[in-house]
Amino acid sequence: MFMPKYKAIIDDILSKIKNGDLEAGMKLPSQRNLAAQYRVNRSTIIQSLEILQSYGILESKARKGLYVSKSNWNTYINHNMNWHDYIKNSASKNNQYFIQRINELEFDAHILRLSTGELSPQLIPNKQFQDIFSKQTTTALKTNYEHPLGNLNLRKAIVNHVKKLGIECDEANICVTSGALQGLKLIADGLLIPNSKIIIETPSYINSVHTWHNIRADLRFLTISKIKQQINTIFNAKTLYKNSIFYCIPTLHNPTQHSYTQTEKYKLIQQCQQTGIPIVEDDVYGDLWFEGDRPQPLKSLEENDNILYISSLSKTVSPGLRVGWIIGKPSVVMHLADLKMQNDYGASSLSQFIATEWLNNPLYHEQHLNYLKQALIERRDKFLASLNQHFQDLGTWSIPKGSYYIWFKLNVPINMKELFDLAIQNQILINPGEIYDKKAQYHIRFSYSYINIEDIEFALQKLSQLIKKLTSSKTL
Repeated sequence: MFMPKYKAIIDDILSKIKNGDLEAGMKLPSQRNLAAQYRVNRSTIIQSLEILQSYGILESKARKGLYVSKSNWNTYINHNMNWHDYIKNSASKNNQYFIQRINELEFDAHILRLSTGELSPQLIPNKQFQDIFSKQTTTALKTNYEHPLGNLNLRKAIVNHVKKLGIECDEANICVTSGALQGLKLIADGLLIPNSKIIIETPSYINSVHTWHNIRADLRFLTISKIKQQINTIFNAKTLYKNSIFYCIPTLHNPTQHSYTQTEKYKLIQQCQQTGIPIVEDDVYGDLWFEGDRPQPLKSLEENDNILYISSLSKTVSPGLRVGWIIGKPSVVMHLADLKMQNDYGASSLSQFIATEWLNNPLYHEQHLNYLKQALIERRDKFLASLNQHFQDLGTWSIPKGSYYIWFKLNVPINMKELFDLAIQNQILINPGEIYDKKAQYHIRFSYSYINIEDIEFALQKLSQLIKKLTSSKTL
């Protein structure tokens, strides 16, 4: 028997509510997205939604959209637990509207991602991974749990890898993690307490992940410009810094791409030693310095065990490999390793095997890194050319010396949420600056690492048209 399309849509939404896929208080997708999902025109969607509203199943909130109603009707269905209120009241607050939408849309194949901070699938060396497994003959492949600090062979490979950066350590100084982000989480859980002071550069990537926000520590945000201006007195010696840390990305900062000079790095180390503040150095982008020798990490300049050094293969090899490391004093990294074992019992043994072979073989590691930097330079230059053509009068930016990002500042204030939503309607996804600093309302973090090089011109031209449309509407 034929069922009209609008009735089929009503039945499907009711089924999702009954099964618990849609819960009381949840927002429905936009009419445009629903029309695409059900492959009907918007008039059919409007008809279905109006009927569901008349039943009291959906309710409209002014300027916000349609939500699953919290009315008594839902007491008659099986899955009527209002989990949405529990989520809403959680200490882990939803990381802004922008982050929610970005996480939702980054797996949409039709979206052009102008800001994604990961490598394009075209740049990930999957063939080399296959070679590592197919040519594996001398080392017995094991998939058992590894040592709490990580696979010994991998730690030896990391020792040799960081030695080229001027970092002297041995296997006991290294804890292998499931990516750099887990390293930050372990530090939060294992070394910080509720009244810790966490000094963070701003804007900062750390604001987009809220790794340290939930421990109720005292987060102190310092602008990079202020740190540089007051480099000799940045940490007030009269302030109590017990159980506190300074988190920084000294080379190719995310999102600004800023890098401290070697003199500034020495002064930061000196300041932290004088006030007893450990440094957490995030160096995941340093190997992607484009021209000449890469800047030295802070860790290579210290004389004491004052720095916890974090890095990974996520930005230079593959985000899905999930292999990173913390380098620090043996007693500290062993404590973090014990905590890691309580959480997940160690990083993937297969990933650690690949990482070991990768770091030990220059044909993989060094050749790929050279190829990757050249590919990123080509993408960067294409991106900059398009910015120069379409954004010259719209904002300002600097030429990045490495890594993935361009920190763009609009000349004219606009409603960033309006631009963000309008861009999505046009199949373009951007990362607004507010993700990294609530005061950066008129910034965008662009990235040239993920989007296909042939899509850059079209996406930036379209985005510039949307910005001009918004700015012109304000002047009418």
